Amino acid sequence: MYDISVIIPTYNSEDLIADALDSINHQTFNGKIEIICVDDCSEDNTVDVIKGFHSKENRMIKVLQQSQNQRQGAARNRGVQEAKGEYIFFLDSDDVLDENTLEVMYKKAKLRDCDFVLCDWTYLYSDRGEVYVNNDLFLIEEWLEMDQCEMLFQAESYFTVNKLYKKDFLEKNHIRYGEGYIYEDLEFYINVVQNANMIGIVSNPFYKVRINPSSTTKTNYHTTVHMNDYLAAVSRSLTIFSPRHEESFYMVYKYLFYRAQLYSEKRIPKKYRKQMVKSTVELLNNRNKTYYIPEKIVLFNQLYFHNKLIMDNKIKTIMLVRKLQKKGKLNRYYKLYRSLKNMIDIHFYINKLKESKLNKKRRLYHLEKIKKKYQSSPVQSNTVLFLGFDYRYTGNSKYFFDYLKERYPELNINYVTKDEAVPLEYRIKPKSAEFWKALGEAKVFITESWTPLAFYKKEDALWLQLWHGTPYKKLFFDSHEKFVSKYNRNHKRNKKKDVAKWDYLLADSEGGKNKFKSAFSISSDKILNYGYPRVQWLKDNDNNQVLKEEIKQKLQISNEKKVILYAPTWRDYNFKNKYPDFNYLINLRKLAAEIGNEYVVIAKLHSMEKQNLAIDNIIIPSGDIETQELLLITDCLISDFSSIIFDVLPINRNILLYINDEEKYRDARGAYEDLEKLLDPFTFNHVEDIIDQINNKESLIIHPNYSKLKETYANVHGWDSNKKLADVIVNYMKE
Repeated sequence: MYDISVIIPTYNSEDLIADALDSINHQTFNGKIEIICVDDCSEDNTVDVIKGFHSKENRMIKVLQQSQNQRQGAARNRGVQEAKGEYIFFLDSDDVLDENTLEVMYKKAKLRDCDFVLCDWTYLYSDRGEVYVNNDLFLIEEWLEMDQCEMLFQAESYFTVNKLYKKDFLEKNHIRYGEGYIYEDLEFYINVVQNANMIGIVSNPFYKVRINPSSTTKTNYHTTVHMNDYLAAVSRSLTIFSPRHEESFYMVYKYLFYRAQLYSEKRIPKKYRKQMVKSTVELLNNRNKTYYIPEKIVLFNQLYFHNKLIMDNKIKTIMLVRKLQKKGKLNRYYKLYRSLKNMIDIHFYINKLKESKLNKKRRLYHLEKIKKKYQSSPVQSNTVLFLGFDYRYTGNSKYFFDYLKERYPELNINYVTKDEAVPLEYRIKPKSAEFWKALGEAKVFITESWTPLAFYKKEDALWLQLWHGTPYKKLFFDSHEKFVSKYNRNHKRNKKKDVAKWDYLLADSEGGKNKFKSAFSISSDKILNYGYPRVQWLKDNDNNQVLKEEIKQKLQISNEKKVILYAPTWRDYNFKNKYPDFNYLINLRKLAAEIGNEYVVIAKLHSMEKQNLAIDNIIIPSGDIETQELLLITDCLISDFSSIIFDVLPINRNILLYINDEEKYRDARGAYEDLEKLLDPFTFNHVEDIIDQINNKESLIIHPNYSKLKETYANVHGWDSNKKLADVIVNYMKE
């Protein structure tokens, strides 16, 4: 008995199968894995490559050879029949897995006895690397239950390979792939979704779909094989389709119809396009013509479904709508049609449309002209451009900029910001013509947060991402980011494009590096564990009593007073919320009133938090006081899920975490489980407990977990972080 059976259908895969097997061999999962390779009469050395592969002790490789070529569906079905694993995972022979895939998915499957667990996916190109395109809305969820499972019918691609299935679930529901034709996974996908009662969702893009020009779906475009096989798959899928949710018919029909349009345009000779679309429409209508259609859907689907172009078999009109949609003219022509139909002043409408389009074109042309001019200009060998933390002169960007400015006068350094604290000779106005010029000439580009996609990267330029903290809260792909992704479907897709531009990502610790690797789905050799410049500044100045007194003086705090800094982080569940919930904030009045007189409280709050709280006897620092300055004079830091807690570990400051919304926060974003355990002794959900900790003078620095945190998540490097980072830049300049 095995924990997981990985089934790999193979056909002429000698060049890629070793990568697929290697990705299973390097899984962090400690359970027993059975690898079943079902070869579909390969004409190359695929079988020999598999037999010669050396697997780990708990990885058993079995090779099954088909007597005749029957395509992937039959190969996968044989694999299921032979599988001895509790769970089954399908992997295509040209694809690969992230090393954490099976461990994370198996753990999730066992947690709630899931019928199956899915993970996110990316495309993998030989020249471009990973390209993330997914924006499926169900990825914001942690679990799907009962008829909620049919949210998976919303998917843009009906993949079956990025899922871990319970074998008993497949057997009990008699779920198998179609056999003898391409698109065999269509009926399998529909069957598992409509029969599932519990699905776990992993937001990480663990599955890597390699773009292989020799794959089944990339060949034979000169024949009708794709049309014939797709229609066979649709026919079979509609036969077994029996949904539970009222929207499922619409979602599946929308998917099948869209794929018919797409494949007719790309995978068959032109003269058969209309026939393929017509045949698909007939299959859909023969199965069902009366089903629920949501009200708010995009225009082309309104025309296809609400206006009944599909139900009424209006093939010519369907083809016209598709043609206008592809050219980006559908909305414009539809408005024009409606205007004529409603007998309004069409001339006014046309003139207004032309004017707005002309002005927009002028603006875009002017911008593109400037960008193009400098995009084609050569980079300058000694130039460094800082974008800062969203154009702000703060954080790692500020301290590293100050370091380079003082120690490397030979570099031509610029900082993109409006902050007058940056000397005028270094300062560049954001998105100005001067900025585009500087971006075009920069040999090294340094940022600390997300970068707008319009900012082009040159091949010979180095992009350095300083990121703004070691994450306690789950980050990017490690989180479902429920609220952000809900309102911005392309959030992760666009941000992953930014990640692809990073040559290096800076981490503050080994623990931080591991979190970044998973969160950003980035190679570990691109992550520099050199430590943050902002933390280096704290380490360098921890014994600088003169500086500490100066900071206290700016804040009008006497030197005798001990400082308590309250610095919470923002909550995702308040994103785009008209009535934000601030109940997660500590009762500052009670805190200030009940702690000893030797303390003073500083509250470092977000702008919206400050606007909604009128607090007396609390110091709210002005914007010109750096967070690091506050941390330097702090005796005790009170925070929550903020990365700020890791900054003070190297300088041994007491930390207390006030968290009273754990469940709500977990639903919105979540925190890393290992850190939750390490930080548990420092975590309190009542202000009274925080007050007692302070008044009893019980410093938690001596707690064993504080040392464990420092070992893994603190900048305890013996080197100067700035110097290590500067060496990367200087060495690149010399290349």
